[in-house]
Amino acid sequence: MNRASLLAIGLVAWLAGIAAADVVTGRWGAGGLIGHPGTLKVEGGGAGTVLVFDLSSLPNGAKTYRARLVFTAGNGYEITCKEKPLSLMGPYFLWFDATEAVRASAPEGKAAFALQRGSGFKPDACYLEIACEGDLKDPPPQVTEVKAVYRTGQVFLTFKEIEDVIAGGKEVITWGEIYKKKVSGCTPLGLIPIDGDRELRYHVYVHDAPITARSLGQATFLYELRPGSGYIEEQVAIGQIGEHGGSFLKEKDALARVPMELGKALPAGYGFHWHTAERPGKAYYAVVTCVNGVENTRDLSEKNTAGPLDVQVQTPEPMLYNDKVTKVRTDKGETEFHEQWYTWWVPPPLSPYPKRYDVVLSFCPEKLEKPCELVSTRGHAWIETPEPPSPGPYANLHLSPCSDKPNAFWMGVNNQHYTLRDWSQGVWRPWPQLRTDVLVRWVKTRFPVDEQRIVGSIGCWGMMEIERADLYSYLHGWGEPELTKGFQAWNRARGAWGPPEHYAGRPREENPWVRQDYSTWVLEHPERELPYFQMHMGWGAHFSEMGWPPFPRFYRAMMDTRRAFSSCAPAVENALRKGMLRILRDQSLPAFGNCSLDDNPGSGDPRCGTAYSAQINAYLLWDTATIADEPGRWEVTLWLDETAPLAECTVDVTPRRCQKFKARPQEKFRWTNMSTRDGKVIASGTVEADRWGLATLKQVVVGKARNRIRIER
Repeated sequence: MNRASLLAIGLVAWLAGIAAADVVTGRWGAGGLIGHPGTLKVEGGGAGTVLVFDLSSLPNGAKTYRARLVFTAGNGYEITCKEKPLSLMGPYFLWFDATEAVRASAPEGKAAFALQRGSGFKPDACYLEIACEGDLKDPPPQVTEVKAVYRTGQVFLTFKEIEDVIAGGKEVITWGEIYKKKVSGCTPLGLIPIDGDRELRYHVYVHDAPITARSLGQATFLYELRPGSGYIEEQVAIGQIGEHGGSFLKEKDALARVPMELGKALPAGYGFHWHTAERPGKAYYAVVTCVNGVENTRDLSEKNTAGPLDVQVQTPEPMLYNDKVTKVRTDKGETEFHEQWYTWWVPPPLSPYPKRYDVVLSFCPEKLEKPCELVSTRGHAWIETPEPPSPGPYANLHLSPCSDKPNAFWMGVNNQHYTLRDWSQGVWRPWPQLRTDVLVRWVKTRFPVDEQRIVGSIGCWGMMEIERADLYSYLHGWGEPELTKGFQAWNRARGAWGPPEHYAGRPREENPWVRQDYSTWVLEHPERELPYFQMHMGWGAHFSEMGWPPFPRFYRAMMDTRRAFSSCAPAVENALRKGMLRILRDQSLPAFGNCSLDDNPGSGDPRCGTAYSAQINAYLLWDTATIADEPGRWEVTLWLDETAPLAECTVDVTPRRCQKFKARPQEKFRWTNMSTRDGKVIASGTVEADRWGLATLKQVVVGKARNRIRIER
């Protein structure tokens, strides 16, 4: 036989070998629902713990495609293999990439992983999953009806599950039918099914080429889905009797399924996964069944693969799924009020972990101004869903986003939640604020928004918006200047952010325990401009438990640094609501301080002073249409509202947020206070700007008859 014939025979044999090789997935560990129990030996203890996996059952010389080291209990793990650290894989951070470690260790018949750090490790809650060449036997049934849709940087995958574990074929399923019977709970990542003697999962892959049984080994493993991935529940429907009573299961509450388009949800028995593109180009997807760690990697066809899709790297956009229309009365009859609900699938870095958020836009098309005021309404601190306004004939547009879970005063959480990371490995970021910035830009592409009239309605707790004079014209809400001064807020902060000691040495931008103290921040940055802040107080809130003590300190900080604000001021609120007071982001405004009509806010003890009903700058109004802000002069018309208890008051007045009137430190100016009724000068004098260039007129007389204040070089 000649050389050519021998080469041909060898080639045929090699190709036949390739054709016969399956991608076989298995799990090695101590026990549980895995194919190779008893193959994990734990040596040592504490920081010296070593996990030794017996890999002698791997086929000799078999190619390893991927390997995952998974811990289903504990957190804070740091793992090495042969002194090389393993990477915790994003964006979910639920497993370590052990591919190279297994490839290097397989010839030795074992893989040893050193547990350098970790808490809560349990041998039976750990396994090593390996996908390699081999002979696949008895694969589980395969999923069908896989479909993929691309939309603004994201691919949405749906498929028919091999068994409707959660609903059992019913279109509507309630919590009473499944909780502690079929599921043990749920998180923002989905339902947690009770597996029993079978662990059913669905593995999702992506590749830049068609995915077949031969190419699956080169595809990227994305995620492991549990049964019921088509539901969007984030927590068990638990109710509470009264404010301090016991809890109970809301048995009749139906589970909500993934919204796919306006008025249409995913049918029961179908799974769902969303994937945000990380690079542009062609993308192919596959969903395969996995039972007790064994995947059906053989049956890949058009039934359980999808593509190609042309994907781009884009910021994901919300998708409309419900438009609730209500008829509301106006002075000219009726008009339609629209409450549009959007679903928004958000990956890091705009969220602490991959999560779906609801977003609501509320408006009356016929009444909407052009351009319109945009109000970002974030709702109460204890509500984790959007809280849009009640229907009404509004001329402005309301944007209602929602917070993270666990809710942390709209100030973000540590991103260790629902991952294998612990507090020190995670980072805190102001995720709700980051998302709001993106949402505002998105809204401006859809509606004629007046960029100078973006308002922050900030509810209670947390007030990061005070830093954003570049975005907001004014804020209204309760606010909470020092969250950690009330025991309720302190406890919630520890649950959302972690103990303060985990942030020791981190910069302010990464430390929520420091960032949340806005009394200190205001004092440290007198040169920074702020949005006007109309503070609401009282309203039945438990401020003694949630943080009343810092409010007097915050009021003092605002006055000492010459900031524009008011507290418990119905006159200001009414003027804003009726459009008499039209505050613009790029317009100067007066800051008031030490008004003779102010209440005594006390010392922080609710028994001292007028406590949380204290009125500060409550009756002072100004004409926003006639403010003069020129290089050489600044003028404003001031007056007391008719509801003021006295005919006049004295108050400090400081020009703030000036666009053209820029004073130099120690520069001197002339000022006058003139009655607009008869043109008479009530008072005049000179004023010297302080070291920050702020020119403050002390104890100016302002009455219910209007006064024109003028400052000039």
